[in-house]
Amino acid sequence: MTDTSTDRAAFYEGIAAEFHQHYTRGPRFIAVTGVPGADPASAADDLGAALRAAGETVERASVAAGTDPDAFRQEVVVPFRTHEGVLVVDGPGLLEPAFRGFFNFSLWVEHDPERSADWSFVSTGRKDPLGAPREVASVLLDDLDPERPRRLFADSC
Repeated sequence: MTDTSTDRAAFYEGIAAEFHQHYTRGPRFIAVTGVPGADPASAADDLGAALRAAGETVERASVAAGTDPDAFRQEVVVPFRTHEGVLVVDGPGLLEPAFRGFFNFSLWVEHDPERSADWSFVSTGRKDPLGAPREVASVLLDDLDPERPRRLFADSC
């Protein structure tokens, strides 16, 4: 398997380019969440910076654990729908069913010191204990080495 890590700036520039392949105009929403111990806020900041460098207007928001999805919709999503740009939101639980429909694109941040470079659920024969949140993410990444984030692939393709 090839090394999927790269320096931090180049990594997020690549994610921004991938996002732009699919979402080019109008109000767009990105969720950044992950496992306990991960740093989704830093990942969201870095992705926001890469999107700005690519010419996007970017706003950032953070959601606390226990945030009510209806309140989030009314206070964050609805007002941003009148903007041309990208809203990058970090916080726990953003890929749970009550939140996931708000977002066009998402990052799931892992932080696992035991993971090998050849890791995947297919290669280990394990079932994903987190299930759907990890399965629906647009991008999986490991932030164990913050200066060299690594893209993860949880499928057999």
